[in-house]
Amino acid sequence: MTLYLAAHHVQKRYGRHVALQDASLTMHQGEVLALLGPNGAGKTTFIKILATLLTKDAGDVQILGHDLDREPEAIRHLLGYVGQDTERSAYARLTVAENLRFFGRLRGLSRAQIEQRIEKLAHDFDFTANLDKLFVTLSGGQKQTVVIMRALLHDPPLVYLDEPTKGLDPIIARKIRTFLCRLVREEGKSLLLTSHILSEVDEMADRVALIQGGRIPIVGHPDELKAAIGATEFVEVEKAALPPAIVDKILGLEPVLLCLERNHGWLAFGVSDIMTGAEAIIRVLREEGVVAGFRHHSATLEDAFIYHIGELDERFER
Repeated sequence: MTLYLAAHHVQKRYGRHVALQDASLTMHQGEVLALLGPNGAGKTTFIKILATLLTKDAGDVQILGHDLDREPEAIRHLLGYVGQDTERSAYARLTVAENLRFFGRLRGLSRAQIEQRIEKLAHDFDFTANLDKLFVTLSGGQKQTVVIMRALLHDPPLVYLDEPTKGLDPIIARKIRTFLCRLVREEGKSLLLTSHILSEVDEMADRVALIQGGRIPIVGHPDELKAAIGATEFVEVEKAALPPAIVDKILGLEPVLLCLERNHGWLAFGVSDIMTGAEAIIRVLREEGVVAGFRHHSATLEDAFIYHIGELDERFER
């Protein structure tokens, strides 16, 4: 596979705050790579550096054969970038077509090339009926579609997407995911994306990179990250019903391997076998007279994220 991006030991500070401490990452042609991390871990800073929107303090970055420090202009022509500020990524009082024509000219495309690309992208996104609408009149999902079309207008081989479906309704989000995956599969594009929607990442990503504390210590296929948890099945119990002593008792059961604290007030106990694990946990709850909500799920990328970020926190704090 052709190496598209190689970033080594990238560092960035904002005054005394260290945003990136030692971030390294590689990416290949035809790959969807997801960069995941908690808020403040350095995701957006890292992507903005790779997009030539921020300067790094140290490190080496090569993108599509060009050095980031010496050839930023050449790199910009080979990248598409979708940031989080949708409202300010196009001109409110221009139509969709006028916006795309304007940004196409900034990219150095000819009029014929611009019209050809607008026609193709509008067809691909089923967006032709919206081309003559003012950007300000569009819905949130439609505006995000225009921003993605803008990023793809010059047909870049590498595209960065920072939270591309944030705040969108499920139908629009799925349409965008389907289109982006088709870009990779049929046209050989490469996508670097961030998202807090981990089911979306699990569906799209070939590899996941976890960033924490300004470092990227874990990179792997979503299934590899899930397998590293050590449990493929989880029994969930409502947290509010479980005093610490009962949690410890459950963790002492032979089939129970670990406990993850998930959102929405549930504790997820990873088990070696769902039948024996569930029976053992139910037995403890009955013995202790605990009445609580109880449910089961197979290991997800969210479980893997919680598990690995917790492990990284412990590692970096030692």
